[in-house]
Amino acid sequence: LFESPSLLCNYFLTQQHITYNIIMKIASLALVGVVALSNGPTSSVDAFTGVSRSTFAPRVLVPAGEFSTTTALAGRRRKGKKSGLFKKLRRVNANDRVTTSTTSKNISPEEVRSLFSLWNNALATGDSRIVAKRYAKESILLPTVSDVPRTDYESIKDYFDAFLLKEPQGKILEGDIRIGDGWAQDAGIYEFTMGATGDVVKARYTYTYVYDNNQWKIAHHHSSIMPESITTVAASITEEEVRGLFQLWNGALDTLDSSAVADRYAKNGVLLPTVSDIPRTDYDSIKDYFDSFVQMKPQGKILESNVMIGTNWCQDAGIYE
Repeated sequence: LFESPSLLCNYFLTQQHITYNIIMKIASLALVGVVALSNGPTSSVDAFTGVSRSTFAPRVLVPAGEFSTTTALAGRRRKGKKSGLFKKLRRVNANDRVTTSTTSKNISPEEVRSLFSLWNNALATGDSRIVAKRYAKESILLPTVSDVPRTDYESIKDYFDAFLLKEPQGKILEGDIRIGDGWAQDAGIYEFTMGATGDVVKARYTYTYVYDNNQWKIAHHHSSIMPESITTVAASITEEEVRGLFQLWNGALDTLDSSAVADRYAKNGVLLPTVSDIPRTDYDSIKDYFDSFVQMKPQGKILESNVMIGTNWCQDAGIYE
C-alpha cells in the first residue's frame, strides 16, 4: 500500500468519507433527541394557550395534578373555571379601578323594623346598661322627657336609669323606612304604655341605624311628644320646686284628712299604694285608701331623688321612708 502513492491517497480519502458519514449520523441523532426533549409528545401545541408553535420554546413545568393534558385545560377554560394554582390570582391593568362597598351587611325593611323590637325588649329588662348598649359608640339621643342631648354611653344610661322606673313598653303605630349604603332609618309615630302607672303616651320618633362592630345599632334617636296634644303650656318649674311638691303631699298626710290627701291627685291620677294590691284610679278610690292609711299618722322624708322635667309634666322618683 505504501509503495504506491496513488493507492495511499485513495485510502485516506475513503477513511475520511466514512468518518464524515458517521459524524453526520451522530449529529442527526443528537438533533432529533434535543427536539424530542424540548417539545415532548405535544411539541406542536403550547401547554397554556393551546396555540400551535412555529419555533422552539422552553418547556414550562406544572405541578403534578394541576393540568393533565392540553385538552383538559382548554375544557376547564371553556367552563370558566380556574385551576387551584391560579384561582386566587387575577390580572389587574393600570387603568383598572378596584372599589369596595361600605355596606357591611344588607338589610331588609322587615329587619329594620325588628331593630325597634330589640330596643323595646331591652327596655323590658329594666336594665339601663342593656338599653344603652343598643346605641352605637358615636351616637346621639334626643329623649322625650329630657332637654339634655345624650351623646355617649354614660349619659344615655343616665337617662334610662330614671325612664325605666316607669316600666315603659312601646309599639310603632306608623313608620317610614329608608335604607342606604351602610345605614337605615325608621321614622314615624310610636306609643308607650307605662307599666308603673298605666299612662299611655304617644310620640314622634326617628331611629337612624348604622352597622357598628358587626351589628346594627342606633346612631341617632329623636323622640318628642305630639305637639298638637299640648293645649296649654304651664310655667316652667325647677327641681327644687318639684321636690317641694312632695312636702305639700306630706303636709296633707299630717292633717289626717283623707280628702285633703286625695285632693293632691290629678283628675286622671293613678295611685299604686304601698299597703294595697288594688290600683286606685279616681278620687273616691284614692280617698278610700287614705281613710285607713292616715290613721297610722304617717310622715315621710325622701332619702334619694331623681327629678325629670318636661313640657307640662315633671317626675320625682327614688326612695323614701
